[in-house]
Amino acid sequence: MSMASEERIVLVDAYAHIYRCFFAIRAGLTNPRGEPTNALYGIARFLLQLHRSMGSSHGAFVFDKGKITRRVEICPEYKAQRPPMPDTMRPQIAPIREWIDAFGWPILEQEGLEADDLIAAVTRRREALPVTICTKDKDIMQLTTDPQVTIAQPEKDSWKILGAAEVAEHFGVKPEQILDYLSLLGDTADNIIGVPGVGAKTASKLLGQFGSIAEMLAHLDQMPSPKIAQSLEASRELLKRNQCLVALDDTPPASWQGLPTIVRNEPDWARLVSLAKDQGFQSLVPTFQKEADAGQQLSFF
Repeated sequence: MSMASEERIVLVDAYAHIYRCFFAIRAGLTNPRGEPTNALYGIARFLLQLHRSMGSSHGAFVFDKGKITRRVEICPEYKAQRPPMPDTMRPQIAPIREWIDAFGWPILEQEGLEADDLIAAVTRRREALPVTICTKDKDIMQLTTDPQVTIAQPEKDSWKILGAAEVAEHFGVKPEQILDYLSLLGDTADNIIGVPGVGAKTASKLLGQFGSIAEMLAHLDQMPSPKIAQSLEASRELLKRNQCLVALDDTPPASWQGLPTIVRNEPDWARLVSLAKDQGFQSLVPTFQKEADAGQQLSFF
């Protein structure tokens, strides 16, 4: 049974939130078997927050999977600086996926593709439904060029919602310029080198004046300083590469069968009671049990 809620799509950058929970909740939290549960407990609470405040007819938790083939072929050092997944986080992934399923969320993933790309693929196939994307990833901000797409960033007890206007205010460039903006700056998180001497303020100013990297390169004689002109000239190939790295690949996953692929279902509260007890999440049991009891009462009518 699909959720009786707003007709829209909610997409969650899965690993971004799993890592956030892992580092936000103290290490050493374990279940009765002594297995680590800090990320799992954080995600359990996050799933409950989503259920209460992000009801939607469609949605998915979107996972990275496997080696990032396309971008590594372009740039072998892409994300190469990132440490491996922490040893105490790795065994929590399977139970996290089980909780996601129990809360009624489809999971989307495709070997060799990043979550960003799959989110773009779904968003650009949204049909008539608006899309809300739960992420802090800068690359995803490109998608707010569509007025029916918003970004939701979790705060303590609410969400910070970003549309095109908020993205423009935050970055100082329009959403359609985010690709060029990030190509100029690079991204230390992804090990992408930017143009030497071009920081955020300079990138924003240049894009405000010229509109795009292509126009900048066509008007190097109009740059605010010879140094910036020289740096841009020397970075032509770098910029071309960075644009390929930052651009979102909207190839859908092999499992994609249109929007029916991501229909959300009601949480299985009885299953969640069992999962919470198994993991020792006693604080969540009464909430889940109340929902399970309410569902049983409704079934009699």
